[in-house]
Amino acid sequence: MKLLVILLAGCAIAASTAPGIDVDRVVAHVHALVALGPRPHDTPASAHAADYIARELTAMGLNVDHVHVGDVALPAIDVLGMHARDATTAHTDDADLVVHFGPPGRALLIMAHYDTVPTSPGAVDNAAAVGVSLELARVLVAHPPLQPVMIAFTADEESGLVGAEALAAQRGDDVELAIALDLVGASGELSINGASELIGVAELRWLARAADRAGVIVRAPLPHRVVSRWWPQAERADHGAFTRRGIRAIHLYDRGQGGEWIDLAYHSRYDVASRVDLAAVAELGRYLRALVEERPPAHTGDGFWLPVAHGVVVPRWLLVAFELVLAALAIAALFVLARESRVLPPERGAGIVLGMVAFAIAAAATYALERGTARGHPMPWIHDPTRALVCEGLVLAGALGLVTRAIARVWPWAGSRRYLALAIAWSLAIGIALVVVDAPELAWIWLVPAAALAVAPRVKWFALAAVLPAVLVLAPNQLREAAWNGFLPATIPLAAWITAVAISPIAAFAWWSRSRRASVLGTLVLAVGCALAVAIGATGLVVAEPRCSALDFSRLQLGCERSAMWP
Repeated sequence: MKLLVILLAGCAIAASTAPGIDVDRVVAHVHALVALGPRPHDTPASAHAADYIARELTAMGLNVDHVHVGDVALPAIDVLGMHARDATTAHTDDADLVVHFGPPGRALLIMAHYDTVPTSPGAVDNAAAVGVSLELARVLVAHPPLQPVMIAFTADEESGLVGAEALAAQRGDDVELAIALDLVGASGELSINGASELIGVAELRWLARAADRAGVIVRAPLPHRVVSRWWPQAERADHGAFTRRGIRAIHLYDRGQGGEWIDLAYHSRYDVASRVDLAAVAELGRYLRALVEERPPAHTGDGFWLPVAHGVVVPRWLLVAFELVLAALAIAALFVLARESRVLPPERGAGIVLGMVAFAIAAAATYALERGTARGHPMPWIHDPTRALVCEGLVLAGALGLVTRAIARVWPWAGSRRYLALAIAWSLAIGIALVVVDAPELAWIWLVPAAALAVAPRVKWFALAAVLPAVLVLAPNQLREAAWNGFLPATIPLAAWITAVAISPIAAFAWWSRSRRASVLGTLVLAVGCALAVAIGATGLVVAEPRCSALDFSRLQLGCERSAMWP
């Protein structure tokens, strides 16, 4: 049976890619464009790139429509209270190049920009996308699609989506849904970015069905979906020009390189043709072939792409309803704990207030050590977050253990129910806050632990769910990607993030240890272990050398690591 499933899947992939994108020809296009060197707009190199694209399309027998760009009004951009760009007018003499396929009507638009920043030969950003689009055009000439399709090669993306803004203003009424190909061809996961409120359950299911037909795994990172819904004006690929005008649009890209979710060769001289991953090119080619086989559906409501199940999309209201059930369960548990506190006589000894004081002391010690070992660097831990997380986690846990042991010599610890209530309330508050600010895609990360802790008095191992936010939010790749995209302010120390996600699991552990009525926290071995944890963590922070100097990081952010990795 398993063999039959594999054979059927193989047949489906073959059917959806026959004929497919010629990967070797894509690579040849990449080499030809990279050989031109950096291709910033309105330079001889960008003009040569446009001529190359036009010649290739004309040789296929296509009529190439040159869309004039000229003067383009660019809107102001404000994100997270920061003013990123004033409203301005940009000018570009380079043209957008557009070709049409299939019957007349509102089209599925696929875009790839052909310019680069002045410092980069631009293999992954964005010659690979140009090469794939050229080869998709070759396939569609031989096998015209049943739906209207437009392929556009846009000018001057790097200065502010200038060519795409002109295309959206002039041809937006002819577009059903736009797909920007940018940063494709790297070795990371093929991912969907830019899915704003305009992209709902029907569109996400359309994208998922195409992935199934092509035999491709496509990811839809939840933080990216939230950011695209919150700040669609801040999109940095060509789809943003269409989203801003109310036209459905997304961005397809390969998320990262070499196991990371970022690409350190981005916008640098290291973005060379040898970086293009043949498997990633083939994967994207199959996916695009599958996408042009089915018209984009009508918008029917908001959707949620499940993060674990491959390509499963549910209505967003179902996610919100699920989270409200979790919140209700947690709130009910808090009422039960409050009632028990009134019925049962209070235990004498150190309670929740002293526990919070002890935690604050440990957090302050962790922060002080982080800043004391920073060597003037605003974010030294971002270069090796795994090491920093382990070291600062050891310091926090060890310092907390020592302070609580010192308090226990005077007063015994008491009030286990209140620690459980704190663990539930903290996760519940963050989860509800995220629902309120329209980020239910992230709220479940805290509401699942809150609900699990509500059940923990009956099934104690459910308390382990309290670590879920720490595992997901503090994942090293997650932290580096957030910093890379500018959504992790350097002014907020790592110690603050660690302590924020540690409150619930530490409170849950305090409840569990007290409810066992055992002297788990009263042994000399524990005190010695806590002291060792502080010493090991502190030593790890002291000896760690940031990969970049403070000056280099202030100028280049994570891009400063390139010079340390490559000659």
